[in-house]
Amino acid sequence: MTDGVAGKIKDAFDDILRDRKTLVKILSVLLILLVAAVLKICDSTRSDITIESAETAGDTGAEEVYESSQTIYVDIGGAVMNPGVYEVASDTRLYQVIEKAGGLEENADTDSINRASFVEDGQKIIIPVKGDGSPDDQTADPGAVSAGITDQGLVNINTATQDELKTLNGIGDAIAERIVEYRSSNAFKSKEDIMSVKGIGKGIYEKIKDHIIC
Repeated sequence: MTDGVAGKIKDAFDDILRDRKTLVKILSVLLILLVAAVLKICDSTRSDITIESAETAGDTGAEEVYESSQTIYVDIGGAVMNPGVYEVASDTRLYQVIEKAGGLEENADTDSINRASFVEDGQKIIIPVKGDGSPDDQTADPGAVSAGITDQGLVNINTATQDELKTLNGIGDAIAERIVEYRSSNAFKSKEDIMSVKGIGKGIYEKIKDHIIC
């Protein structure tokens, strides 16, 4: 019986081979099915790549948004209307912190600060008051002592003007200017901090340490 079935299959195959049109149709159908399968596989692969790229881009965007929205805290005092600690963005400039603190007082010494400088996390900012001996100050209170120099004659390195800083032994025009520029974004927390200013080493510090406060 098996031989009979095999014979029938052989006869059918022989008939197909003899009928070339039928054979061409069968091969065409098989080719179409093969091409369709290949295209489907390619589309599936491209979709996976697109999805993965979109997810990656989405993650990167989220990180960038997070980084750009980081906040810091700064403490501002001195000649501002509302001294205190303020939460600001990491790319905030000093003038923006001053605005948050209600603005400057009338006696604020804006010549001693750089309002365009960026602030840093945990920074202590002191806005100095006018004390340069200007005619306006003398008229307001002729007997007033400058905010940069105490009654004891000590120079406050956070509020003294450049001229007052130059009264210190070893401090000239260039170094006095550097002190003012440095403290505009980095308030002195101790007398030793003044050695962070370029040009002030241990030698100069030893000469002035008994004549300064912060």
